[in-house]
Amino acid sequence: MARLSVIVPVYNVEDYLEECLDSVVAQTFTDFECVMVDDGSTDASAAIAERYAARDERFRLVTQENGGLSKARNTGIDQSRGELLVFLDSDDVLPVNAYELLVGALDQ
Repeated sequence: MARLSVIVPVYNVEDYLEECLDSVVAQTFTDFECVMVDDGSTDASAAIAERYAARDERFRLVTQENGGLSKARNTGIDQSRGELLVFLDSDDVLPVNAYELLVGALDQ
């Protein structure tokens, strides 16, 4: 079981998704799973997410028909296996030590 589940709802964000997922890959905290929930994207977002899932076993792609952000987040919760849970918007970029600081603060 991963210590941290990172849930990334994905919907038509092909212009931002790679930078977002690269920032997850670059984390100094490595005990995580990244559950990417494609919410019926009509652009290349799902293909981008699939590439990350294919090359890093910590990344997993779940697909569903479009249901909106809340449904995508809830699907991510249902699919997560980690002890802790965090949401990351697909157009956000993390500092490299973001999850190390987060989990460290929670542990204290």
